[in-house]
Amino acid sequence: MTFTFSTSSRKNGRPPLKSVSTEDNIHLLRKQRQQQASRNSTESSHNPNSNLTSLAIDNREDDVRSASTTNLDRLRQEQEENLLEMDCTKSTLLHRANMLVDVLPSFEMYNALHRHIPQGNVDPDRHDFPPSYQEVRTQRMTILPTTDNSVERSPLTAVLDPENPCNSNSTHSLSNLHPLQTQHLTLSTTGQPRHSLSDTNISQIPFDDLNDSDNIFIDKLYTLPKMTTPVEVDIRITKTASIPHERPEEQSILKEYTSGDIIHGYCLIENRSPQPLKFEMFYVTLEAYISVIDRQKGKRTLKRFLRMVDLSASWSYTNIAPSTGIHIVPGERDFDDAIIGLSNSRELKPNTKYKKFFMFKLPTQLLDVTCKQEQFSHCLLPPSFGIDRYKNNCKYSGIKVNSVLGCGHLGTKGSPILTLDMADDNLSINYTIDAKIVGKDKRTSKLNIMKEREYNLRVMPFPFAGVTNQQSEKTCLRQLKDLERLIEDRFEALNKIFKKLDLDEAISNLDIHDTDISGTLDGNEELDSDELLRRKMDQLHVNNRIDDAANLSPSYDSKNMVPKENLVETELRYKFKNKGKSNSSLFSHFLSSSETGSSTPPHAYNSGLIVLSVKKPQSALPYWSPSLLRKTNRFEAKSEQEKENWERLMNLLPDGVKTPLTKLDVNLTCIQSNNSAEHKPPEISSVTTEFVVITAKSDNSIPIKFSTELLMNENRLNELKTKFSAFQKKVTEYRKKFEENNVKLNELYNRDRGQIIPRELLFTNFISDQLNNDVDSLAGLKVNVIDLHDIFKRQIHTFEEENEDIISKKGGSNSSLAASNNNFLQATFSNSASTATKFTQQIVHTWEKVKPLQYKRDVTVNLKLNPNIKETLVPNFETCLCCRFYCIRVNIKFENHLGSMKVDIPVDVKKLQI
Repeated sequence: MTFTFSTSSRKNGRPPLKSVSTEDNIHLLRKQRQQQASRNSTESSHNPNSNLTSLAIDNREDDVRSASTTNLDRLRQEQEENLLEMDCTKSTLLHRANMLVDVLPSFEMYNALHRHIPQGNVDPDRHDFPPSYQEVRTQRMTILPTTDNSVERSPLTAVLDPENPCNSNSTHSLSNLHPLQTQHLTLSTTGQPRHSLSDTNISQIPFDDLNDSDNIFIDKLYTLPKMTTPVEVDIRITKTASIPHERPEEQSILKEYTSGDIIHGYCLIENRSPQPLKFEMFYVTLEAYISVIDRQKGKRTLKRFLRMVDLSASWSYTNIAPSTGIHIVPGERDFDDAIIGLSNSRELKPNTKYKKFFMFKLPTQLLDVTCKQEQFSHCLLPPSFGIDRYKNNCKYSGIKVNSVLGCGHLGTKGSPILTLDMADDNLSINYTIDAKIVGKDKRTSKLNIMKEREYNLRVMPFPFAGVTNQQSEKTCLRQLKDLERLIEDRFEALNKIFKKLDLDEAISNLDIHDTDISGTLDGNEELDSDELLRRKMDQLHVNNRIDDAANLSPSYDSKNMVPKENLVETELRYKFKNKGKSNSSLFSHFLSSSETGSSTPPHAYNSGLIVLSVKKPQSALPYWSPSLLRKTNRFEAKSEQEKENWERLMNLLPDGVKTPLTKLDVNLTCIQSNNSAEHKPPEISSVTTEFVVITAKSDNSIPIKFSTELLMNENRLNELKTKFSAFQKKVTEYRKKFEENNVKLNELYNRDRGQIIPRELLFTNFISDQLNNDVDSLAGLKVNVIDLHDIFKRQIHTFEEENEDIISKKGGSNSSLAASNNNFLQATFSNSASTATKFTQQIVHTWEKVKPLQYKRDVTVNLKLNPNIKETLVPNFETCLCCRFYCIRVNIKFENHLGSMKVDIPVDVKKLQI
């Protein structure tokens, strides 16, 4: 959980936290008065008669004048100073409207006020100290379940472990630093809670470090029952930081945020009853989660990957200054008659509105503990994707996309935006501002949610250099192989102890872990089985974190020792009948084994091999959204802070990545057979493009990185799922056998231990919950591939106007080949000869002979987006539960039905333009 606040930078340096313009002007005014007084005294000294006269007058009127004259002068001076101070303060507040003060809340503040709901008086001497880095390192496998905040209202119930071995005496401080874990929910026909065993490590729940039953852990908020109360909570998002007593301009419902943007707003809490109401806590958080629905299993998987708490917006005993740096006086009435702040008595007065200001800054990346497998790509912000139709009792299930606007929403502020991003109804990534007010039932004295409100945000993160979906397939296969090796090693250990069970022999630690882990174990060292397995899992995750560094550098050809390009290749064998010197029509067909074995005279057929290669592009296609969203979020409409943030982010990118992808350079090489007469290579009749959208998801955390090659290869994907389904079945069988012989196995495990305290042998010593999760994830993997044919313009609609000199220069070298190609293309493009010429000159070009029996050709595939695209192309991403990849499919068709070549080039989609 993140509860730190980020900063906003400026080009010429950060302005000071407190503006000195007000004090400087006041001091200047006072200095001017002192100088005027000194000048008056000087003039009086030069004119003694005048001085005597004034003294005489003062003496005569001393009894007549009252002190009110002096008071009036003093009031007049104070009024002038106050007016000047108000003007200066107003300008200072306007100057700070786009400024975010750098605030790092203390561990104790968060732990005492926000990690728990404080009940009554909190003893400041009872606390935990922040954990050390060594403690965090050794306990990073600590797991905490999270549940959906709509679990009680919707027919979704949390799947919890009923046998939770929580130790009430534990005060380990590491429970404060927990990863946001995947939570499994059950789709039920009723709204009643239903508990069952979960397949995640639910039992390791952090303990209440204050050991106070009256306190409640913040993550349990989502499991509290919801009560009907006369309390209303509303959330407003504003364009700039709110200034007290001034009505702010509200943000558009179509607003899109990116990494580093600041979100301003305020919450209104109103007690609409005639009686005062007590509350226990008020929270304002920025949260993000992934929701995956499996209708067949009746299961909903929820992973909360971001939670930020605004300490100044939530309730606390003290008045925490907001991050805007704007001075706010608690208890004052704002422009809408709302009282600023909440009282220490935690009481809502009847028919009274309260207001709390908040501000969040979207991070550039998530905490490392977000992904247990330590995949770097899983720790980056994903874009808003689909909508959660099951949240709040299916509140958003009725949203449909308007065919004209290209998006849809409920029409109210805070509604999610639905676009044609090709996410199915069972998958979504959501960002929300959440406000919850917690109370206590008078009859049962149990905590409940008095009211909650959410405001959905649309987030499109900024693409950082090096983040791409073009990772090599070798990375995916290597991680997959390491995981399979570890699983098979665990199965071998289980087989070994079952054999000892049959022979009634003692079981030793060596039987459980018979392999050394990169030299980390001492032969005489007796480690806990869980610790040994954890080390093996850590080694697997270290390989993930290394991120295949070898693939980041160019690979080399072993023979020529030259860098090998990161290429995508395919090939086509062709063969057509040779008609001698005749130029009659060609009868063509593919190379077959029966034809090669025929007794045909030499050179009766022309044959060869065409190799197509394309370098994976470093540039990316731009993020594409409906025109209404593009118009609302154009650069000119952004605030000063957002403009500065965008320019700062763009400066972080290399120049080669800033430019959107506009074309692909395809290289063709024709190698003619030695037993074939030299002939003209086949001519190209058409070049077409398709856009391939790949979406993968699983209801368990995905342990490896995926590549487009694997996800688009249906045969290999089915083999992968079949293998891990078999692993899944084996785990079930081994678990059942282990539980049936649990007593005997533990007896054999402690047989030769002598006086040593007996130790328990568990199934998790062999197959940990994390390893079981990895098996279930890949066994239940689902991939959806969509082909879009109208994303790019047709090649003949991408021609550029060229003058005659350029055309003649391009076609001068290979005039004979160009002429023959144009003759064929003129028949294809019957509308005009100029179209065929432009197609040759700008797209397919001509064959060039490089050496005997070998030709080469460069084909330029233009990538101009169709302005009438209805689909939304969100940036590609990878998370623990789902991912989105893209490919451009290039089809090159040759004349006379010789065949066609198809190649899928992985590309990125990034938010590069506004």
